[in-house]
Amino acid sequence: MEQNTATPSATAGESYRQFIEENPGRGTLRVQVSTARGTFPVPGAQVEVSRVFNSVRRILYSRMTDLSGIAGAMALPAQATGASLNELTAGTSGTVYQVSVYHAGYLPLRLSNVEIYNGIETILPVALEPMVR
Repeated sequence: MEQNTATPSATAGESYRQFIEENPGRGTLRVQVSTARGTFPVPGAQVEVSRVFNSVRRILYSRMTDLSGIAGAMALPAQATGASLNELTAGTSGTVYQVSVYHAGYLPLRLSNVEIYNGIETILPVALEPMVR
């Protein structure tokens, strides 16, 4: 079974247990990896979803893209829906993760602050740039 986890901006002292308690909802992430300005999918790219807990980066998912360049169905903890409905917390109602994408022949890419919302599937398009040899 794969590991799950995530939240808004993690503090250095945040524990995994505290994070899960503060993020009882679930959202999903689908990453679409392509190249040449989205023209060609990149199959076989390594996609990692992570978050920092107590100053240690924890990988929650590690998936390879399929023939369509998609790594999907990654269920992640998210804040309860009520946070987005409250005017005081609506601006910080997403749970933040880091997404890294690697593939031989392409420059690695690390995206911070990828937000996940309860009950929502987030589709993250990622464009890789070929390495110049």
